[in-house]
Amino acid sequence: MATARLAETRYRVLLSPGFYRGIAAGDEIEYDQIAKSAHVVTRGENVAVQIFHEGISGEVINSFKVMAVRIDGRVDGELDSLVVLTFPVKTGFPAIESLMATLPEHGVEWRYGNVYDQAGEPLGCWE
Repeated sequence: MATARLAETRYRVLLSPGFYRGIAAGDEIEYDQIAKSAHVVTRGENVAVQIFHEGISGEVINSFKVMAVRIDGRVDGELDSLVVLTFPVKTGFPAIESLMATLPEHGVEWRYGNVYDQAGEPLGCWE
């Protein structure tokens, strides 16, 4: 996870992670070295989106990333079958979800990286 150290155990997340849930770029986290866990101290007002894809052409993925940037998103990470995006909260969930609807139905699974807790309940921190 790309971070900037703020204090001994406190960090600012620079890029939304692709495999860690509950955290987005801009968040300040407290990291427990012994437990190898982090918890958010302050939300950075960004929404992380993790898109897992298989069998989708590079052309479709590239076009999708261009559309994400047009609505103020940014690509924070990418692997062969993963794209991680960060959007300012002000972009709004309807705009993000409309963008996600442009992806093919088959071969794609996406989720918010920091909108729901481990039990699947909304964090509600943007209301």
